Amino acid sequence: MIIPRPIRRGDTIGVTAPSAGVTDPLDLVRMLSAVSNLGARGYRVRATPNCFTSDEDGRSSPAEEKVRQIRSLLEDDSVTAIVSAKGGDYQHETIGLIDWDAVTDNPKWFQGYSDNTVLGFKATVEHDIATVYAGNFGDYGMIPWHRSIEDNLAVLEGRNPVQRSYPFHEDGFHDRVTGTEAVADDSPTVWRCTEDDAVIEGRLVGGCMDVLDWYVRTGNCDPKGFVEEYSGEGLIWFMETYDMDRDRVGRMFRLMAEKGWFKGVAGFVFGRPLFYRGGDYMEDVSGMLSSYGVPLLFDADVGHRAPRMTLVNGAPAELRFSGGGCSLAMRLRGGKNNPPTSKSVRL
Repeated sequence: MIIPRPIRRGDTIGVTAPSAGVTDPLDLVRMLSAVSNLGARGYRVRATPNCFTSDEDGRSSPAEEKVRQIRSLLEDDSVTAIVSAKGGDYQHETIGLIDWDAVTDNPKWFQGYSDNTVLGFKATVEHDIATVYAGNFGDYGMIPWHRSIEDNLAVLEGRNPVQRSYPFHEDGFHDRVTGTEAVADDSPTVWRCTEDDAVIEGRLVGGCMDVLDWYVRTGNCDPKGFVEEYSGEGLIWFMETYDMDRDRVGRMFRLMAEKGWFKGVAGFVFGRPLFYRGGDYMEDVSGMLSSYGVPLLFDADVGHRAPRMTLVNGAPAELRFSGGGCSLAMRLRGGKNNPPTSKSVRL
C-alpha cells in the first residue's frame, strides 16, 4: 500500500471539483475562509477553475475537463494533497478517462467523502494508494475549527493522533448565515455496537454506500486484488448511507458477499445515515450481516452527519469501543525509520 508523504508547512494543497462545483454565495465565503485558515497554518492553496462552476445538473465541468484539472494538480510538484471541493452525483464520469499510471507515479493524498468515494475507493483497492475519507474542502472554512478538523490536519501532517469519538453531532440541516458556521452540537453522540466492548484490528476500506452499491452492481471497480492482498490482516469495512432503503442495502450486501468483498472481514463500522427508509438502521443491518460473527459499530463519526473522523482507506488500524465511545488509531508510517518528513512509503 502506497502511503503518500505527509504534508508540511509551505506545501500547496490542491482543490478540484470532480463532482459538483461551489457556486452558492455562502459556500464561496466558506471556501475563501478555508483558504485563509490553511494559510494561517502555513499552507498555500491552489484551486482549479472548475471549483467555482456548475451546470444545471450539478456537474462542475465536462468529464474531460475534470480529468485535465485533476491531472494539472498531479503534475504540480508543489501540491502534496488534493481535496475535493464538494460532493455531487457525476464523479463516475471521470473513471474511464483518468490516467491511473499518472496517479500511481505521483502519489498524493486525495480527500473527500460522499461521491468522492468514486475516486478514493478505486485508487485504494485497484491501485494500492491510500486515500482519505474525511471532509471536503469547505470544512476547513469553519470558525472556529472543530476538533475533527484539527485531527484531520494532524493525520495529513503525519502526526497521526489517536482520534476519539466526538461528544456531539449534527442531526439535521442548518441554514448558514455567515458561511463559516462550525459543527452544530445538536445531539449527544453515542456509538452503538453489537458487543458490549470490542477491539477491531485490520485494514480500513470503504466509503459511501450509495457509490459502493453502484460499483458492486456495475463491476466498474473490482477490489479482488486488494482483498486477496490484505484479507489475511483482517479488513475493517466502514460505510455510511446518503440515501438508501432497506431493500437496496440488503441487495448490496448480498452482491458484495457473492463477489468476495467481505473475505477476511474483521468488523464493520457504520456512520449515521443521512436518509434511510426502513426499520431501525442498526437492527436492519445487524440482521443482514450477523452471519459474519464480527463486531458491528453504528452511529460512528463517519460521513454526512458531522463531525467526521479521518479514515485512511488502506491503512492498518485499530478501533476500541467501550461505553458508547470509540478510539481510532491508524499506522501510516513504517516506524522510526519513516519520520513525518519522509517521502511516500509502502506499508
